[in-house]
Amino acid sequence: MSGRGAAVVAMLLTGALLSGCSALRDLATGATGDDSTNPGQTCLPRGAAPDRSPTLAPTSTPTPTLDPHVAEEVRSAVRAVRELPAVDNVGERASNAQSTSPDPERPDCLLVENHFSTMVSVTMSPEATPEEAGAVPSTMAEHLAWTGVSLTLTVPAGDGHVGTVVHYDRTFDQSIPRETSTGVAEGLALIASTPQVTSVEASIPYTMRVDYGSLTVTVDPADEATLAAVRNIIDMTVFSDTTLHGSFHNGAKP
Repeated sequence: MSGRGAAVVAMLLTGALLSGCSALRDLATGATGDDSTNPGQTCLPRGAAPDRSPTLAPTSTPTPTLDPHVAEEVRSAVRAVRELPAVDNVGERASNAQSTSPDPERPDCLLVENHFSTMVSVTMSPEATPEEAGAVPSTMAEHLAWTGVSLTLTVPAGDGHVGTVVHYDRTFDQSIPRETSTGVAEGLALIASTPQVTSVEASIPYTMRVDYGSLTVTVDPADEATLAAVRNIIDMTVFSDTTLHGSFHNGAKP
């Protein structure tokens, strides 16, 4: 290993991500597509692709929308996060990835399935405390009961620490205790303030099992002494039981 360089400590994510889905089936019966008052077509003809652009969708097919109750939950969560201390910026981006599958009852048709999701991005003040950063995912979980929401939480570099990024991947169908989210933020803050650490990024899976999430720490220089020192710091955090790969060579989780 070279005297200077970048070393990556990777803790691999296991487990599948869930998605919020709703099927568009039998949107209307007997719709011909010739009458703009018809709510939609009964199916998508084989060989055609679902139109992902609502502005270009044919007038005979209604634009799929997220369930109003779920949409209000998302808006409520975003409003609550904006009111938290040390939150500098909150962004929200919604998407709908459509897919098709054969209709067993109508061989000439394809069923259209909508996979709605929302990505919330929050940037904290560089001086935000772990308690303030930890309040963000816990507050969101108080307003949501849907796995279709993910959060990217950033604490920019500040005095004595590099920046950190943590992704909460579709965890918001459950409560997230403050001690859990604060523990994640405390661990990241401790690693971020360690000498020779140049970047820190973590991912928490939908199960909220931190040890099955991922952590990437870049250090410079990448010598054995520096790696050992960073490993000792990781062992003092909630990431201590996460399986390490790459430079640390301590095997894979069974």
